[in-house]
Amino acid sequence: MTTYNKRGCGRTSTPRRALLAGAIMAASAGISSPVHAEEQSWLLKDWEISGYLRQYVGMNLENPTLIGPGPAIFDGTQEDDYKYDLSMLRSVGKLNLFRDFGDGTRFKFSGRISREVNTEYMRDMQRVADEWARTGPENEAFRDLKRDVYNDEQVRAAWLQMDLTDSTNLKLGRQQVVWGETDFFQLMDVVHGYDFRWRSFLEPENEELRKPLNIVNLRQRIADGDLQAIYIPGKLNDKEDFGNSYDVEGGRWANQPNRGVQFQSAPFGAGVRYNYEHPEADVEDGAYGLRWSSTLGNWGYSLAWFHGPNPNPVANPNPALNNTAPQLSTGAYEGIYEGPAGRAGEFIFPTIDVFGVTANNYFPALDVVFSTELAYIPEAPYNFGVESNGAAPPGEACGFFPGFCGIKEKNLFRSMFRIDKQLDLTDLIGTSRPSFASIQIFNNWITDYEGNDQLVNTAGFGGKTEEFSSILTAVLSANYANDTVNPSLAAVSDLTYGGGVIIPAVELVQGDHIRIRLEGNFFFHETDQDRPLEGFNDTNLFGYFSGNDQLMARLTYQF
Repeated sequence: MTTYNKRGCGRTSTPRRALLAGAIMAASAGISSPVHAEEQSWLLKDWEISGYLRQYVGMNLENPTLIGPGPAIFDGTQEDDYKYDLSMLRSVGKLNLFRDFGDGTRFKFSGRISREVNTEYMRDMQRVADEWARTGPENEAFRDLKRDVYNDEQVRAAWLQMDLTDSTNLKLGRQQVVWGETDFFQLMDVVHGYDFRWRSFLEPENEELRKPLNIVNLRQRIADGDLQAIYIPGKLNDKEDFGNSYDVEGGRWANQPNRGVQFQSAPFGAGVRYNYEHPEADVEDGAYGLRWSSTLGNWGYSLAWFHGPNPNPVANPNPALNNTAPQLSTGAYEGIYEGPAGRAGEFIFPTIDVFGVTANNYFPALDVVFSTELAYIPEAPYNFGVESNGAAPPGEACGFFPGFCGIKEKNLFRSMFRIDKQLDLTDLIGTSRPSFASIQIFNNWITDYEGNDQLVNTAGFGGKTEEFSSILTAVLSANYANDTVNPSLAAVSDLTYGGGVIIPAVELVQGDHIRIRLEGNFFFHETDQDRPLEGFNDTNLFGYFSGNDQLMARLTYQF
């Protein structure tokens, strides 16, 4: 099934780059230097080698907002017209090495290297970022988009798996652990963060966006069930590998209208940097969880608990820049700010607990698969303060941006219900076999919601969080010419805040190695913000994507 995730990891550390380069060189040496069968040792034979070479090309179908600092920010002067300009020229190579040693012992290594070409549009974003940085107080926080954000070398997997007993399995190393029934929005799929900076949530293979982690993963089979225990040592992972990474560097997926605005080096006290070591949000404390999966009659189900960083960052404001200090963070945070004195605040990933249940069943009478996922998050962190102190008199607002009054903790209940069905459309649209359809509805309910909370959906935007909110998604995938032409249509509609996205695509299969994907992304919204750092309004989820309509072509050679 093709699904799309919602808005992987940052640049690799030097030791990890060395490991990646060494593995690729070793694999190349092994291929170019043949060894006679009788001379092969048990360590060198029976390796499975796979991977791909991939080229992305993206083109704007709208003119994204790109406003530099100075007088232009106040009169809204647009830098240029970027409609039909190339937004992405990205080359990616991935190498997988796998070996089954027998007796339940397996090893896998996966490395990925990405490189981008500076398009004219990207050069202008970088130029505007340079101008913003020169007016800011901390030039050392400046990021080069190509070097620091888009180009990367990552170890995507490096694990060893072994059977300790007939019913006990241990998997150690860098890996991905996927929980839950859906990967579109994160309900129980909270073990890992996602990197949404280079293509936001649009990549169809969610494992390409998910950030792998070094994990101790123990599974115990008990009767008809499976008990899984995971432990993620915080000090054995890079800090940036935790939580979701959004484009706060002013790149092509920065929230409208913040392209070119790098919040880590933004001027006027507006800078906001990541703090991974906050007392209530220290990723070095690690994470852990338990999951039980089994069957009950015709139902498959799972029960899970995870204790670790909140997937999304929240803004922890600097009290010195708030008009009404008593309104500052409630709960465990108490307005604790640890960053430089002149900045608006810091992004943190508070530690949370997630309790979840999943279930699925096939109903022959309707020929449908029903799935559900329920998650409860006590004391989920929310930013609050709908107005900024630049948009209201003192005493009526606080914080440099909306949401910067502080953090409130609320009890959150989340749910997903999905129906998957095979549709025989061969007579109607001439497909070569039945098509696949999936409809999902996602719901959020803040159980202790109060009307005067002034919760916001995203810090920096004034869109107020409602007590109940829902998003509907639908996917239809068809197949032609013996599965060599595979069109699909995905749609997302925000039933509460308005807006959505439509994603028509087609994937062409050429033999065993070549795959071509052509895709359009068409966003719509009710309200968007058209000035960076000012003019705040009730912009919500799909208003963040205003100006991002685009076409994308992806050519893959897989081996």
